[in-house]
Amino acid sequence: MTLQEKVGQYVEANQMTMGAFADKLGMSRSSLFNKMRGSNEFSLSEAFNMSRILGMSLDEFYRLAVIQQVC
Repeated sequence: MTLQEKVGQYVEANQMTMGAFADKLGMSRSSLFNKMRGSNEFSLSEAFNMSRILGMSLDEFYRLAVIQQVC
């Protein structure tokens, strides 16, 4: 599973838009997309908040983010 898939599942399950999810993280939608694509890196606090919201450990989040950048 990729980070995008995990976020997509969360967004769908909570009937949110990606913009609403980005707002929940305290960032713009475009910033979220750039970070998820690997164009920019997540700060530690952003990674922590996102992993907490998604119900995963920071280690799991990191693995998904790294796998996504490699693929």
